Amino acid sequence: MSHKLMRCLLSILSMILVLSYVQASDSLRTYDTRAIDAFMDGMDLESAGEYEQAITAYRRAISFDPEAVDIHFSLARLYLQSEKQELARQSLLKVIELKPRKVEALELLGEIEQFSRNHKEALKYFERVLDIEYNNDYAILQTAQIHHALGDTIREAEFLIKLWELDTDRVAALQRAEAIYLAANDYNRITDLYSKLIKRMPTKTDLVGRQIRLFLGMNRFFDAEALMDSLIEVAPYSMDLQSMKTDLVKVMHGEMAAIDHLTQVVEEYPDTWELKLKLSQLLIDAGESTTARSLLQEILEIHPELANAVSMLVWTYLDVDDIEQARSLLEGYLPAFPDDFFLHRLLGSILHDIAVQKGDSTNYEAALNAQRSALKLRPNDQQTLHMIANTLEMAGRRQEVLDTYLQLIEIDMEDDLALNNYAYLITQGEVSVDTLRMAAEFVERALVINPHNAPYLDTAGWIYFKLGHVQLAREFIDRSLEINPENAEVLMHMGDVLEYLGKSNEAYIYYMRADKYK
Repeated sequence: MSHKLMRCLLSILSMILVLSYVQASDSLRTYDTRAIDAFMDGMDLESAGEYEQAITAYRRAISFDPEAVDIHFSLARLYLQSEKQELARQSLLKVIELKPRKVEALELLGEIEQFSRNHKEALKYFERVLDIEYNNDYAILQTAQIHHALGDTIREAEFLIKLWELDTDRVAALQRAEAIYLAANDYNRITDLYSKLIKRMPTKTDLVGRQIRLFLGMNRFFDAEALMDSLIEVAPYSMDLQSMKTDLVKVMHGEMAAIDHLTQVVEEYPDTWELKLKLSQLLIDAGESTTARSLLQEILEIHPELANAVSMLVWTYLDVDDIEQARSLLEGYLPAFPDDFFLHRLLGSILHDIAVQKGDSTNYEAALNAQRSALKLRPNDQQTLHMIANTLEMAGRRQEVLDTYLQLIEIDMEDDLALNNYAYLITQGEVSVDTLRMAAEFVERALVINPHNAPYLDTAGWIYFKLGHVQLAREFIDRSLEINPENAEVLMHMGDVLEYLGKSNEAYIYYMRADKYK
């Protein structure tokens, strides 16, 4: 903004304040031109940043007109700007003496008392503001904060709710109030609150969801169901409410009851593809993949752009172990979704399973190509990188596996699975003591993150065994077997340790158990 424009705006503001002062004085039929002149001088000095001289000018104006509210208020603001808090307080007290309902002065006095931690005094000022303007959101927020400082959280919650009622976008205020009532175990206040709000906004699903969860947490199942039914009666076309009703039926009456309920809703509202999608997922979860398949095909005929419908349709074949059909179907749809990460990763997973079944390099390469296509869409996706590492390992490409695990560790230093697997892989075969020590460091980091993981304990035990710490190795492998006593590889490791210790009979028992679980 140019200096010329700034001066112009300040001049206009000065004239407004002066006119305000004149009008206020004129109502009494007396005003002093000397006060006006001094006031204008003060405004000019304040705009120029000459605060001390401006204060002097305002004081001179007040000496000519001691009852000029606007001049006292301007002086108070300037005192605050100059960090002269006590002088500001005195000027503001003079303002409300002259004009008891001046909201701005009461707010500033409240702020001054809050800053001085005189919370009770601050509360009095903001309560006076609310007596004048009961919907003053700033005063409501400050009052809530003061009650918090005074330790009266229930009153704090009441004002936070009032704040939310004025502006329903202030969800944090509502959440804080809810948390206060929960901490106080005051469930009646919460249910009364949500009942009141839901009556005002019956289709606001986040409120409905909170009330339903609250009822369920209190074991008030029939109240939850009655609430849902009453809301659906008011808004039968709300698909969000119908979806929530289905979830409630599932919690209360089980999966099949939820399927029956949603089937009826879908028959009544046949164009609601969102609910059909939800019904499809319920059917898949219930093992009714064939029924879900026909429903999903119907959805995709109308909405071929729905990637989640495609993935669910693919799962209807995976659910019945028809992996080739799942592959064929997904490959047919995939060109329409070149940027869909999840579909590409799903194909990579399917092709991995096919490669494991067939065990040939062509299928492993196809799986890796699909997995790397997914990785291009999300270069640091850890799940995809782990899948790639697994596929590479199955294909016998050891160095690439190690590189992939190092990449994972670089992305996330606390990826315990990558730490463990890397440690185990680098110790395979004949390796140097330095390599074994480095491997021990990696697996120890994994165990810090996940200390009760049976495979990690076995990895550590096997590395310690190779380092010659045989008793320590036995302790770790034994802890692994306590968690999972049927792991053939770990049983073999214990057999090797016992054989090394000269306990051939005990070792033989572990070898026999390992053969049993292979």
